[in-house]
Amino acid sequence: MKEEYYFKHHGNPEITVALPGISKTDWSCVTRMEGINDAQNKMQTHKFDIMPIKESDGSYKRFYKTIEWGKYEKIEENEIKTEDSIYYLTNIEDVIKAFFNTNKKFFFLDNETDIVGLISIGNLNSKHVYLYLYNLVAQFEISLVNLIEKSGIDDLNLIAMFEKRTESKNSLDALKRYKEEDEKGLDHKFIEYIYLTDLAYIIKKKNLIQNLGMNKNEFDKGISAINETIRKAIAHPNKSLIRNDKSIADLNNALNRLNVILESVNNYLSKL
Repeated sequence: MKEEYYFKHHGNPEITVALPGISKTDWSCVTRMEGINDAQNKMQTHKFDIMPIKESDGSYKRFYKTIEWGKYEKIEENEIKTEDSIYYLTNIEDVIKAFFNTNKKFFFLDNETDIVGLISIGNLNSKHVYLYLYNLVAQFEISLVNLIEKSGIDDLNLIAMFEKRTESKNSLDALKRYKEEDEKGLDHKFIEYIYLTDLAYIIKKKNLIQNLGMNKNEFDKGISAINETIRKAIAHPNKSLIRNDKSIADLNNALNRLNVILESVNNYLSKL
C-alpha cells in the first residue's frame, strides 16, 4: 500500500537544487524585443547579475551577465552552454560541490530538455538550505552520542570526566545546566547537555577514534570545520551562510568531512 512508504521513510530530508533555486515562472527576464539597455536597467535596478533572454517560442537559450559580479555598468550576452546548467533535481550537496569545483557563481537549472530555473550562490542562503544543514548536524551529533553510549560510557563516567575538565567553558556550562535541572527532579541524561566539541573530546579521550579507522588529526580537522562552518551558522540563521567566495570552499570542505566521519561512525555502529 502507498501509505507504507510514509511509515518506512528514513526521515532524512534530502533537498534538491530546485527548492532554493528560482523557477523560470518567477524570475525576471527580457524578451528578444527588448535590447541590452533594457536588460541592463533591470539588472541594475534589481541587482541581478544574470538576466535570461526569453525567445519568441518561450524557450531560454541565451542570457545577459555582468562582466564583473556585482558590477552593473557593463554586461554581455552569452549562450547557455552545457557547463552553465545543472539538472534541477540535483542534490544540494552536489550543487555546492559543483560551485566549488567550477568556481562559478550561478547555474541554470534544466529538466534535461529545457531550462526551467536558476540557482546562484546567493540562493544558498535560503531557509531550506539552513534547515537541511540543521538536520544533517542533528544526525551527526546523534550518531556521535550513539557511539559513546554503545562503547559502555555512561553518565557517571562523563560527569566525573567533565568535573576534572575545568579549562573548558563549554564543559563547565554543561555541568551547571545539568545540575540545575537535576535539582528540579528532571530526569535527563548528562550527555544531552554536551556540545559538539565536547562529544569529540569524549571520543578522543576514550580512544574511540581508532574504531573509526581515522587518525586524531583527521578527526580534529573534521570536527573543527563542521563546528565553525556549519554548526555555528545554523545557530545564527539571521546571518548569511555564503558571504564570499571562500564561504563555498569552507562549506564544501565541512560537508565532505562531516560525511566522512558520519559514514565511519555509522559503519562501526552497524557492526556492533
